[in-house]
Amino acid sequence: MLTTHRGRAHSTRCFGGTSMDQRDALASGRFKRDPARWETEFGRWVADFGVPSIVKALARDPDLRVTNQAVYEWLQGHPPRPARAMALVELSGGRLTLEAIYEHGREIRRAQDSAAPEDNARKEHRR
Repeated sequence: MLTTHRGRAHSTRCFGGTSMDQRDALASGRFKRDPARWETEFGRWVADFGVPSIVKALARDPDLRVTNQAVYEWLQGHPPRPARAMALVELSGGRLTLEAIYEHGREIRRAQDSAAPEDNARKEHRR
């Protein structure tokens, strides 16, 4: 469903039978944002520039088009393809480097790997 919020269009998702946008879901605690994803150089740049702005800027080149979901997947540790990564460096005006983009993915994967034993221990404890 497409709605407007402060003059900007965005989609809503259904959480627990009620329709709410991602901001509302974050605010209510129904959708958890992993802060580590936003603390890297790349994550901070994405937060500052904005996911919709990145999607719009990359859409100018048909070979670089991405969705919001793709950008969030980059934040989850799945690195962008090299052509898109180079476009992000250019888009950032030099604030980002290829190393910063790919280091973000490595940091997120390391954090996930180190958290995995704790998650497994919690699951075993619940049984």
